[in-house]
Amino acid sequence: METVTKKACETHVYRALDEVTAETEAFPIMETMNKGEELSTSCDYCQQAAVYVVSNMQSPPIS
Repeated sequence: METVTKKACETHVYRALDEVTAETEAFPIMETMNKGEELSTSCDYCQQAAVYVVSNMQSPPIS
């Protein structure tokens, strides 16, 4: 299964959840971004800072 990932701000998180569900036909996983990543990563739908990562696969643990 291909991994689908969307980065979203507070405004667009529901759009990201809908798109991941539609593309993968699976329940999406929503994770919050770390504060450092949040500052340097923009939303896929606008230029605001991304707060969430929505995907169909859980991200690997950081070691």
